[in-house]
Amino acid sequence: MKKAVGNFLLQMIPVALGVYLGFLVSDWSENNSKRAQRDQLKASMLSEMQVNLQQLEKIVDYHRVLKDSSQYYANPSNPIRKPYFFRGTRISKLSNSAYMTGIQTGAINELPLETIQKINQVYTRQNDYNDYGTLILSGLINKKFSEKKEDMRDIAQFLAITMVDVVAMEQELILKYQNLQIDLEK
Repeated sequence: MKKAVGNFLLQMIPVALGVYLGFLVSDWSENNSKRAQRDQLKASMLSEMQVNLQQLEKIVDYHRVLKDSSQYYANPSNPIRKPYFFRGTRISKLSNSAYMTGIQTGAINELPLETIQKINQVYTRQNDYNDYGTLILSGLINKKFSEKKEDMRDIAQFLAITMVDVVAMEQELILKYQNLQIDLEK
C-alpha cells in the first residue's frame, strides 16, 4: 500500500509540473498579447494625437486673428465694414478613433490608471471642442449675412464671444496633447 501511494505520488509530480508549466506558458503568452495590444494602442493614440495637434497648431493663429478682429468690429464705437479677414470658422473635427478602439478592445485597461485618467481628460476636452465647433457653426448659420451694419456687427459680436472660447480650448488641448504624448512615449 505504501509502495502504491509512493508510485502514485511519483506519477503525479510530472503531471502537476506539466500542468503548472502549461499555465506559465499560457500566462506568458497572454501577457505578451496584452503588451502588444497596449503598445499598438499607444502608437495609434500617439499618431492620432499628432494629427489632431497639427490641425490645432495650423488653425489657432487664424482663430486668434479672428478673435481680435471681431472684438474690434464688435465695439460700437469702431467703424464696421464687411470683414475681409473672415474665411469661415475653420473649426475641424478632431479624431478619436484610436481612443474608442482602445475602449472597445479593452486595451486601454493595460495602461497605468494615471495615464488612463489623462487620456480621458484629453478626449473629454476634445469632445467639448468638437461639440462647441458644431454649436458655433449652427449659431453662425442663423445669422443674417447682409451688407447692413447691424448684421455685420451682430456677426462680429458673435465671433468676438465664441472665438475667445475656441482659442482657449485650442491652447488647452495643445498643451494636454503634448503632456499626454510624453506620458505615452514612456
